[in-house]
Amino acid sequence: MKLDLTGLRIEVTDGIRSYVEKKVEKLAKFFDEDTICHVTFTDSVKGKNHVDIRIEYKSRTYMAEEDTEDLYTVMDDLVSKIEGQIRKDKAIAEKKRKETIEHPNVDDVETLLDDDE
Repeated sequence: MKLDLTGLRIEVTDGIRSYVEKKVEKLAKFFDEDTICHVTFTDSVKGKNHVDIRIEYKSRTYMAEEDTEDLYTVMDDLVSKIEGQIRKDKAIAEKKRKETIEHPNVDDVETLLDDDE
């Protein structure tokens, strides 16, 4: 997985970069090598920073965002949110797959029966 870090009105230091790489590496097992993970840090005037993660994979976009005072602690929460979205999608796909196996399309069954004759 490729990582794209952007800082808006804030400098992305080497420490932040290495910490984000370490945390986002947990998500790499779910995606291809060519998938790009966009992490954006925005400095706010009100004292809190805005951090968002966006991963576009196939036809799905996984996104998590949060306002925080500490850029390091928020990364755990954002990665957990993305993992939750992935697990939810995986559960839905598994449920659809099981329903298809249990209840095949009637036309497909008729075609199979006609072929046997």
